[in-house]
Amino acid sequence: MSSLHKKSLIATAAIFCCRFTGLLREVVYTALFGATGALDAFLTAFRVPNMLRDMFAEGALSQSFTSVMSKVEKQEGPGAAWKLANQVVAQLVSLMLCIVALGVLLSGLFMQWLYPERASLVLESPPAAAAPAAVVQGTYKGMSEDADGRAVATFALTAPLEGVSTESVVRVSALEKLEAGQQVQLGTERAADTLLVEKRDFLGLAADLCRIMWPFILLASLSALCMGALNVFGVFGLPNLASAAFNLTTVAAGSLIGWCIDPSFGPDALYGFAIAVVLGGAAQVLVQVPALRRKGYRWAWVIGVQLKAGKFLVTDPAARRIWLLMIPGVIAAGITQTNIFINTAFALYLPGGAVTAMSGAFHLWQLPVALFGVAVGMVVLPGVSRMTLEQGGEAGRHIAEHLAQAMRFVAFFAIPSAVVLGIWGQEIVSIFFQRGRFDAAASALTGQVLGAYCFGLLGYAGMKVLQPVFLALEKPWAPAGLALVAASISITLNYCFVHVFKFTEASWLALTTSVVTTLNFFFYFFYLRHLLGTMATRTLLPGLLRIAAAGGVLGVICWQVRGLFFTGFLTWDFFSRLGALALAGAVVGGIYLAACFLFRVPELEAFANRFLKKKRKA
Repeated sequence: MSSLHKKSLIATAAIFCCRFTGLLREVVYTALFGATGALDAFLTAFRVPNMLRDMFAEGALSQSFTSVMSKVEKQEGPGAAWKLANQVVAQLVSLMLCIVALGVLLSGLFMQWLYPERASLVLESPPAAAAPAAVVQGTYKGMSEDADGRAVATFALTAPLEGVSTESVVRVSALEKLEAGQQVQLGTERAADTLLVEKRDFLGLAADLCRIMWPFILLASLSALCMGALNVFGVFGLPNLASAAFNLTTVAAGSLIGWCIDPSFGPDALYGFAIAVVLGGAAQVLVQVPALRRKGYRWAWVIGVQLKAGKFLVTDPAARRIWLLMIPGVIAAGITQTNIFINTAFALYLPGGAVTAMSGAFHLWQLPVALFGVAVGMVVLPGVSRMTLEQGGEAGRHIAEHLAQAMRFVAFFAIPSAVVLGIWGQEIVSIFFQRGRFDAAASALTGQVLGAYCFGLLGYAGMKVLQPVFLALEKPWAPAGLALVAASISITLNYCFVHVFKFTEASWLALTTSVVTTLNFFFYFFYLRHLLGTMATRTLLPGLLRIAAAGGVLGVICWQVRGLFFTGFLTWDFFSRLGALALAGAVVGGIYLAACFLFRVPELEAFANRFLKKKRKA
């Protein structure tokens, strides 16, 4: 087993803990609040600082920092590397304090831009009305504005509408299709030919939660720098476990503070979870500090910036190179996160719970990507950065061979993950999320979204391997341009699905993500082939085709198992579902390994040789 495989497996084990605790966090959210408008508001509010974290901190900043620091450590030694780290930390904190302050001020505007406009209701019922009903016939009398300039819609009803209050609202986009005097059916549950009345407008709640969570981006950025520095010195496990500290702190502190605010865990309890996000960010930094000190880091405030001719200039060339690499890297590394943010904005036009379904499905989809794609990409970056210094004219060939092995290793795990999550999506979602207020209907919705995401799983995992290489080669602008093209495709497809074709299923938005990430992977692959002169296809393709063949066998078996044994699965009790899925998973896992053995997949042979070598030594 190669050094690449060993380090990747170490990073994979740590990331598994991180992603598993991340799923635990989502399970707590959905169990306490369900797939509701309140949880949609929390996830939408968190999406803004979290998107910046993924694009800026854990994406472009971490990768550019790791690439440059690896070269400085190789050429000038650890002392110079740590001096560079102190400068970047000081510059980062100064920048992030400004961004956090601006984000807090603009949170209300962000949420207004994301949320479709709602109108409050005036419902007129006859004096001798019948008992309240879930669906009521009414006459639309028009829309006006109150003293605060907010839209107000008036309806004359034949009977009181069940479940409405003074906080109930209806979407302005739905009212624009009506004319004064038109007869219409109103209801609190979405149905055909029924105007949906939402029980509450969560725009104010989302804006408040967003303001509370903005400091998280500062702490997450510091955590990303700690991770990058430890990766340079060969430490890959602990930095990824730091995210597990964030998840566990968010769950524990959020549950406690939320219970103190509202013991019944109504919408106001989400304020506690917003505070816990900031506490979790602090925990993510603190757990990495002891390892940094053991590697020789000593903190000192070295800003490394001077004011010249009215401009702030970074004095150290290496630090300046980090920020210059990061600018296009923000665009390139953030393509998927930008697409998810765009999806969130469009999902707010869909039935309530769509944002929650997309968030839960995305966390399950990201689990195999993070376990293998992110882990391998993290290991690849320092090695490729050093290869650009050591290999001379042979650098392109050596880097291509390194990447071919990495992509094959990722495909060995990503292809069966895509098959299983895509075919058994609803069943897997029910195991993780179906409890409390998250019912079987929510599991079915989230499973459909997960199935659509899985079409792009292999491309997304491959992107995570190739993306850091552009920073190592200091060629970041081409992928940045390609990312802009992909974002344009994403916006166009989402607009067509939601506003032109009027699709109401969130799975169409997830399919957009799959299309964009797959296209982006091919863009990266062929442009790297142009830069390196080769992508070692003789190493890559034979193994990849064998893995795909084994994945095809796995897909047929999974489809047959679902049709024969999983009928009515979502109505079973939890332990029956868990036992059936565990047994079926063990069977199809064995079949996949057997298929890999028959097709002589190189990665399986490498693992087998490593195991036999250890056994002989013992």
